Amino acid sequence: MTDALNVTRENGVALLEMAEPKSRNALSDAMRQALSDTLHDLKADPDLRAVILTGSEGVFCAGGDLKKMLANHKAGVVGGAEDILPRMQHLHSWLRALRDLPVPVICAVDGPAYGAGLGLALTGDIILASDRATFNASFCKVGAVPDGNLFYSLPRMVGLQRARELFYTGRTLDAEEAQRIGIVMEIVAPDDLLPRAREMAAMMVQSSPVSFALTKSITARSLESDSETLLSLELQAQSICLTSAYHKDALDRFTQKLPPRFDFQ
Repeated sequence: MTDALNVTRENGVALLEMAEPKSRNALSDAMRQALSDTLHDLKADPDLRAVILTGSEGVFCAGGDLKKMLANHKAGVVGGAEDILPRMQHLHSWLRALRDLPVPVICAVDGPAYGAGLGLALTGDIILASDRATFNASFCKVGAVPDGNLFYSLPRMVGLQRARELFYTGRTLDAEEAQRIGIVMEIVAPDDLLPRAREMAAMMVQSSPVSFALTKSITARSLESDSETLLSLELQAQSICLTSAYHKDALDRFTQKLPPRFDFQ
């Protein structure tokens, strides 16, 4: 736990709550570092089964810290591309860590998810939203290109034409439109958002960690791989799963009409 990020754990589920609501949970230096440290720790945690990422006090994440950016320009801290590259590389390092976690990642969006905050939300496997959530790829309004891996994630969710429209206009989507075009899977009342995320996480951890990690890894490649490539990956993954101790135990328990032991490796 840090001042910027609250981290709690229960039954293998890590809840990450961005905790700088006065800045609308903008990606301040403290927030970036807290997310980086936490995600790289989680990546190495053998007991991790799921992650829920959310904001605090009705705000998910407003994206880049624009006030700090302006201050840096005025102070002469930013002189050229070489001054931006390290910050972008750091952003990408922990976004990759979140994207590649071998467990389900559920983003629970309440309030604004703007700019890089939208990219952060779309890094999740599942996006849940409150009925007051809003989404905005607002980079064009400050003379920037989309970041937070949005060039990858948004076109795959909404299609190329719609992604371009959102990039070009920087307009705001409410939760209902975000669900209709494929960004949000489910909308609930604000008070029900975290309970629903926890309920969903509990359902997803009830499987073999090995089979889940392989399923997540292969589906991440499904939209840019041809059928033969996916068949090859399927073959390799199924060969691993169908010879695992979990599978053999599950078969034995199934024939005895017993529930599988979901904590079995």
